[in-house]
Amino acid sequence: MARRNFKATWGISCNDIAEAENVTPEAIRMRVRNFGTPWQRRRKETKFEAKYGKTLAQIALELDLHPQTIARREEQYNNAYHKPMNHNGIGGSILNEQGYHWTVNPKMYNIREASTFMEEYDENKKV
Repeated sequence: MARRNFKATWGISCNDIAEAENVTPEAIRMRVRNFGTPWQRRRKETKFEAKYGKTLAQIALELDLHPQTIARREEQYNNAYHKPMNHNGIGGSILNEQGYHWTVNPKMYNIREASTFMEEYDENKKV
C-alpha cells in the first residue's frame, strides 16, 4: 500500500492533530484507516446521544450525579432522568476518601463530556 502525504491530503500534519487532541499519531492514523478521516472518533452515536442528544457525562453534570448512577437508571427504568421515590440523594458529594469528585478523578478518564461522534463524518448516515 502506498504511503499518502498526510498533510497534503488533510491540510494538517498527523502529529499536529495528535498533539491538539492529546492522543498518539498512531491513533490518528487508525481513525483514517477505520473511518476514512482523521476527524471521526467513533463509528456511531452512543445510546445516550441518540436518545437524549447529550453525552452520559453531560447528563451526569446536569443532574449532579455520577455517570454510573445515570447509566443504572437508564438500565433499570429506561429513563436517565427517573427519580426514585425513596431517593435520599448524595448528589455533588465526593467520589472517594481521597476527596476526588468524579470529574477530576484520574480513574474516570474515559468519560468525556464532549461528544466524540461527528455526524458530518458518519459513514453510516442515510442520505
